Amino acid sequence: MAMIEKIRKRQGLLLVMIGLGMLGFLIPYDAVMSLFGRGQNRTVGEVDGASISIMDYQTAVQKRRGLFNYTNNTALENEVWNDLLEANILGDDYQALGLDITQDEFDEIRFGDHLSPYVQRTFYGSGVTPEAKDNWRNQFSAMFNDDIGPGRANYEGYAEVITQKRLREKYDALIKKGLYANTLEAKYDFVTGSEKVNIDYVFVKYTDIPDSLVSVSESEVRSYYNKHKDDPEYKQVKARDIEYIKISVEPSESDIQAINDELGKLYTEWQTQEDDSLWVVQNSNMGRYISRSVKETSTNDQDKRFFEVEPGTILEPYDEDGVSKLVKVVRMSDAPDSTVSCRHILLKADDVKDEAEMAELNARADSLKRRYKAGEDWDDLCKRFSEDPGSKDKGGVYEFFPRNQMVKPFENFCFDNPIGAIGAVETSYGIHLIEVLDQRWSVKQAELAEITRDIKSSTNTQKEAYRSASDFSINFNTYESFKNAADTMGYAVVEAKNVRPGATTLAGGLTDAGELVGWSFRAKKGEVSNPMLIGDSYVIATLVKVMEAGTPPFENVADEMREKALEEAKAEYYMDLLKDAANLDEAATLAGVQVKSGRNITLKNATIGGSGAGQEPQVAGLAFSIPNGNMSLPIKGKSGVWVIAPTSDITAAEDKENYFEEQDQVTSRLRAGLSTRLFNAMKDGANLKDERDQF
Repeated sequence: MAMIEKIRKRQGLLLVMIGLGMLGFLIPYDAVMSLFGRGQNRTVGEVDGASISIMDYQTAVQKRRGLFNYTNNTALENEVWNDLLEANILGDDYQALGLDITQDEFDEIRFGDHLSPYVQRTFYGSGVTPEAKDNWRNQFSAMFNDDIGPGRANYEGYAEVITQKRLREKYDALIKKGLYANTLEAKYDFVTGSEKVNIDYVFVKYTDIPDSLVSVSESEVRSYYNKHKDDPEYKQVKARDIEYIKISVEPSESDIQAINDELGKLYTEWQTQEDDSLWVVQNSNMGRYISRSVKETSTNDQDKRFFEVEPGTILEPYDEDGVSKLVKVVRMSDAPDSTVSCRHILLKADDVKDEAEMAELNARADSLKRRYKAGEDWDDLCKRFSEDPGSKDKGGVYEFFPRNQMVKPFENFCFDNPIGAIGAVETSYGIHLIEVLDQRWSVKQAELAEITRDIKSSTNTQKEAYRSASDFSINFNTYESFKNAADTMGYAVVEAKNVRPGATTLAGGLTDAGELVGWSFRAKKGEVSNPMLIGDSYVIATLVKVMEAGTPPFENVADEMREKALEEAKAEYYMDLLKDAANLDEAATLAGVQVKSGRNITLKNATIGGSGAGQEPQVAGLAFSIPNGNMSLPIKGKSGVWVIAPTSDITAAEDKENYFEEQDQVTSRLRAGLSTRLFNAMKDGANLKDERDQF
């Protein structure tokens, strides 16, 4: 009765719950969620006012995931996002230009003589060969003819991606062909790089002027901000500043000891086993026989141990690359493997294209060969004359090495000549005097069976690390308490500044950080995250600074604005101090610096030798404008205050019949990186909104 009475009192709530249940049964989940702004109709971005829905984006991501292997999920999402933007931004241009891909072209760019750069990069990473082309031709044909399974859908997915990438390649090619430097541009580039002038100067660097020499009020800083907040250099992109700590989940000493104890026990038991394969299967992590072959020529120091014991020997457990291994040498055999051993004396060339120098080095090599044959000690000759630092102290010897390890002429001499042959060989390094010491056409091969255990933390260690991380994030959930606790407990706080949406790597060597980056764009300033398992550590972060695209708020650039306001005050102070100086010596005395000289200044480069400053276009321009022997007024430069006096007339550029070479150079610079620059410019002009970080 008491329960019935409670239900009666809450009948309104009960009716609402029943109503919501019926609504969920009758109406699709996404439609219900859309009532609350949470459905698939929500937009993930906007391009020129056109929305990209979360459903379209997620569908495209899932489709692409089924076609290609990506190093991480962020790389996949970013490529799909850029492809969606490209389709929205450039689709009309493709149509207006009449860009299309015929079936013949589609076949040609996949298997023909003119592969698409995208296809070559994505499908032929291991090399373009006739066999590889046949392989892909057969695979695409099999997919196309698979009407029942997933083949046809995969074929259409690949075709869609390849077609879009090819349209972009053709579009970029058209734009590149349209970029051209004319004769006037080429001449300007040549003249501004060739005309030169010399000056003496006095230079006071802003960073060398104490901040205490001038003062700026808060209102002056605000005033500077109001004047310059919309300058391109301060344009703010969407980004976050994060600080984080890591709590390691590495194996404890007891975890490592447990692994060693287990393999130690298996080492003892294996000694009495008759069936190696069954024993390995029973004790393997993967439930199968693990074996491998190692050749005597292996450069791995651990592998050399297998050839120092008799077949049937079980080596005591050892660690390698984060894995504990228990290995038995099952048998030895001979395997074909051409290797040679030699020694050489390198006579290094400054320029291998210099025929006179190479002739001289060949003569020296011939002289050393005669001296060796006459009885002089090879090791002594090598130590005195060889210029190969890696081998001269050991007689120039290179122990047995296979083909494709040395430069070709060196390698060919060693493999194609008999033991004992001595001769000079020319390579890109210079001249080598080589003696063939030994040759082998087969090597010993050890057949191994092994049981492995990953050196990883136990469940208890992982639980303890999570408990510590969780306690930290709960107990220290403000920026101030986070910082104080990290300092008190000895955790290193890493600063990751200007983190962009979609970033995967952060300062401090944190990789695969997509989850943390995504959190930072959903969190509020000062918020502390829950622990996130990234790599072998739990990461706890706090959001320090929020930057949205557009004009930055004052607090985000206060330090930079204060620094620039101070810089202006310093410039005004020194310009006033130096304005009445009669000559450079007097200006130098007033400024407390020395007069220096700048030689061969050009307008193209605009750097002043000996100043330690970057490019100073205004200073360089005045150096070309002021007559020789005259002195400038103080100049407010980018790096400091200058007073200059030209000490030479302008060295004119030489007359040229044509500027074809300069035209090619300028055109090449215009075309370099065009695809990325063009697309970024189009995105900037498309009023792009990227709201993926909200999902």
